Amino acid sequence: MEQLTTSVTAEESYIVVTLAGEVDVTTAQQMRDVLMSQAAQGTPRLIVDLSGLGFMDSSGVRVLLTVRGALEASGRTLALASPQPVVARMLSLVGADQLIPVYGSLGEARSG
Repeated sequence: MEQLTTSVTAEESYIVVTLAGEVDVTTAQQMRDVLMSQAAQGTPRLIVDLSGLGFMDSSGVRVLLTVRGALEASGRTLALASPQPVVARMLSLVGADQLIPVYGSLGEARSG
């Protein structure tokens, strides 16, 4: 199973967390730890760049919905950018794309 790698870029009004590899039950906790620690920074918008993510199962979707809830509780937002087709399909199948805005590119997510 492929590992999950993460990188973080902080700007004044948003933080971008780039995920690469795969998210499943074995890597979902790592994803959660990274996203929740960035959510705790207080930046108005957290953008998750999914362009390097080749696979995500329902455990990853659950993490995204948890992070969204934590951010919205404090008036902040979560956005997703550039999901691969298989990841976009998972988001769509479970309806997460109805709850979290999904942008076709990182640039769109930054300005969205």
